[in-house]
Amino acid sequence: MEKSLTLTIISPDRILYQGKADSVVLPGSVGYFGVLPGHASLVAQLDFGILKMHSAGGHTMALAIDGGFCEVKNDHIRVLTEGGEAKEDVSLHHAEELLEEALQLPPGIYRENQVKKAKVRILLHQS
Repeated sequence: MEKSLTLTIISPDRILYQGKADSVVLPGSVGYFGVLPGHASLVAQLDFGILKMHSAGGHTMALAIDGGFCEVKNDHIRVLTEGGEAKEDVSLHHAEELLEEALQLPPGIYRENQVKKAKVRILLHQS
């Protein structure tokens, strides 16, 4: 029997995804990293970025996530994030509006995070 991963992605207001995957690539705080079945246990900080999961039959799904943390343990990946959107839910027009609004904010962490959020969604839409 071929092993797979169970992936759960949770935001404060809903479960963004729950299901099986053969591999997952996550946006870590110091760069992207991959997880395959049998991976060592770990807890990692996540940055704004694109989470990609691959499953049997070549199916790939991508989500924009807004930072957070993940735990990998016993072939289960749990992602806690401030927010996220699946590629099919991302509107390029809306993401560009978010970027314009973010660039008008005063300098600081909130502005930086809003710019990252918008840019990740634009990148996801273009991928």
